[in-house]
Amino acid sequence: MAVLMALPIRRAIEQKRGREWVASQNGHVIFSYKYGALTDQWNHNASLPAPEWLINAVGIDFFDTVDTVVLDNMEVTDLSPITDLHSLRQRAICIDIDHKLDFAPLAELPKQQLVFLDYTDISAEGLAKLRRLLPNVRVDATNPSPPD
Repeated sequence: MAVLMALPIRRAIEQKRGREWVASQNGHVIFSYKYGALTDQWNHNASLPAPEWLINAVGIDFFDTVDTVVLDNMEVTDLSPITDLHSLRQRAICIDIDHKLDFAPLAELPKQQLVFLDYTDISAEGLAKLRRLLPNVRVDATNPSPPD
């Protein structure tokens, strides 16, 4: 029984650590239960995946996974804590990034489908490098800087 419970408990602890990192960056997360895969739409009025009293008692990380992370308030200088969010499907960075930012941790997220960069001032070379690093992920940027 302990072995069967170890994996979900570990996943929940790691996800909570990842959510805490996102919060420390003044970002926010969106949980999977709000996304309808069949309709490919968000439902922000969706019901929690368990009774609210139970979620309050043990935490939402035992019942649902983080689907999306939005970092839009602080300069991003390190992405390594993002690997705690194993089920992450989408990621948006809508602020300046450190031009030395290592995107390699994103390659460790097997479910990732989209990285969206907005107002990041990423260079065209940086964007091309990110696309090579994540060949199976759609990488969009609204304002890549021209080549140096």
